[in-house]
Amino acid sequence: MSESTRLKIVIKHLEALAIEMAQPGIDVVVRRESIDRYFAVNPEVMEQTIKPKQVLVGKCKAYWFVPKGHKGNRRLLYIHGGSWMSGSVKGWGAFVSRLAQATDCALLFIEYSLMPEHPFPAGLNDCLHAFDWLQSHGPEHNNQAHKTFLAGDSAGGNLALACLLALNNSNKQLPQAALAISPCTDFSGSGESMQTHAHQDPIIRPQAIALLPTVYLQNSEDLKTPLASPLFGELSGLPPIMLQTGEAEVLLDDSVRFAQKAKQAGVEVTLDTWPNMPHVFQGFAPFLSEANEAIEKIGKFFKAH
Repeated sequence: MSESTRLKIVIKHLEALAIEMAQPGIDVVVRRESIDRYFAVNPEVMEQTIKPKQVLVGKCKAYWFVPKGHKGNRRLLYIHGGSWMSGSVKGWGAFVSRLAQATDCALLFIEYSLMPEHPFPAGLNDCLHAFDWLQSHGPEHNNQAHKTFLAGDSAGGNLALACLLALNNSNKQLPQAALAISPCTDFSGSGESMQTHAHQDPIIRPQAIALLPTVYLQNSEDLKTPLASPLFGELSGLPPIMLQTGEAEVLLDDSVRFAQKAKQAGVEVTLDTWPNMPHVFQGFAPFLSEANEAIEKIGKFFKAH
């Protein structure tokens, strides 16, 4: 099967999912079940190569994904996507298994509080607590981590960057490096690609992003408040950051503009964009060769730090 055919299959899968989730009055439980099928383009993609170990972090379920033979001293907190209202280990387990192996990290996957039951800043606070927790709690022993990292995709990419800002603002320990995959960095939706790429993006609708703040922020926050829209935060002093995004996304400019602003603030930034790739295409490994290559680049980034 050609690479172009594989990409077409992924695009059709995402388009069908978008139609499914756009049904009027869709129940939040049904929506969450749909999002857990985001990467389910074939059985191989959903195959977990690491068996997770469940733990409790505060009030949240979390899961350690530890590569075979790993000592657990390099730890990465992973924050899933799902528009702040969906996502779980069921849908993301296979993807983060591959990330744990590629990055040579014991990866902690956090099932943070979701809206609409738990609006901003509940989920962010869960993630901050989890990052603090993993510094002194490993997968086998409660010892101090040698190195800590932070990563997330989509809404989780937003939360990962917001965590960096919150930690920096509080003068708390920052991770050695961070990754944001296809993050939303601007709740005001002012990026040019929000309009210019609307016809290309098979899964995200600009009008849907415009509705999210009414639930996530409950109309009580400025759309540009930095912990919800990291693009408008003070970025100086942040650790090295990798931003990896598909070029077929309406959220492309959220990464591009954040990278530009971070570089101007003196942050070491790696902006890695991929032609024709859709939202969080990395999760379609090993079906898409580009996903395999992107995960390899992520691994090299974290190993370099």
